[in-house]
Amino acid sequence: MKKENLKLFILLLFVSILSSIMIGQTSVRSDMLPNINNHTPQDEETTQKKDKKRKDEFKVFGGVNFNNLKVDNDLYKTTTGVGWLLGASYKRGKFLYWELGGRYNRAVYDMTNYSNPGDSTSTYFDRIFGVSNVDVPITFGINFLSFVSRIVGLRIYVSAVPAFVLGVSENDLGITKDRLNTFIFSAQGGVGVDVTFIFLEVGVNYGFNDLFKDYNPSHPMQGFVNLGFRF
Repeated sequence: MKKENLKLFILLLFVSILSSIMIGQTSVRSDMLPNINNHTPQDEETTQKKDKKRKDEFKVFGGVNFNNLKVDNDLYKTTTGVGWLLGASYKRGKFLYWELGGRYNRAVYDMTNYSNPGDSTSTYFDRIFGVSNVDVPITFGINFLSFVSRIVGLRIYVSAVPAFVLGVSENDLGITKDRLNTFIFSAQGGVGVDVTFIFLEVGVNYGFNDLFKDYNPSHPMQGFVNLGFRF
C-alpha cells in the first residue's frame, strides 16, 4: 500500500472511532436527562416546603373562662366566677397532631365564707378573687377533617397542663399568694372547629392538686371558650 493511502486510511479510521464515541456519549446523556429533570434538588426542596406548610400551624387566641373550686365542707361555698385568658401555640400534624402552647390565664373565683356572717349578704365583687397563672398546655388531638384542614377542621383533643401561679388580685377575703400552691397540674379536654384562618375551641380543665395550701380539698375547675387565628 502506498504511503499516502496508508495515511488516508489511518485518518478515516480515527475519525470513525471518534464519531462512534461521541454518538455513544450523546445517547447516554439523552437517556439520563428525564431522570435528572424529574428529581432536581430544587423540586425536592419545593415539595418539602409545601408538605411542611400543610402540617404546621401557629395559633394566637383569647377567650373567657368560668371557674370554680371543688370543696367539700360547710365552711365555704363557691359559685362560678368569670375570668379571661390570652395565649399562643405551635401545632404540628394532620389527622393525628400535637400542640405546644403557653397562655396567661386569669382565673376568677367566687367564694363565700360562712364563718363570716357578712359574707352571706355580700355582693359578687366583694366575694371574688383573681388568680394569675401561666399555663403550658401539652396537647394531643385528632382532626377528623384533616384532608381539607386548610379550609375546615373538626378536632377533639386532650392536654396535660402544668400551671404556675404568679399572683392574686386584691380582694376582701384576705387571700394572698402565700396561701396558694405555686404549681398546679391539670388535665384538659375539648373540641375545636377551624374555618379557614379562624378557629373556635371549647373545653374543660381540672386540677389534680389543691389551690390552697391550708384548705383541702380545693381543686380548681375551669371551662373555657377560645377564639383565635391560625397561620
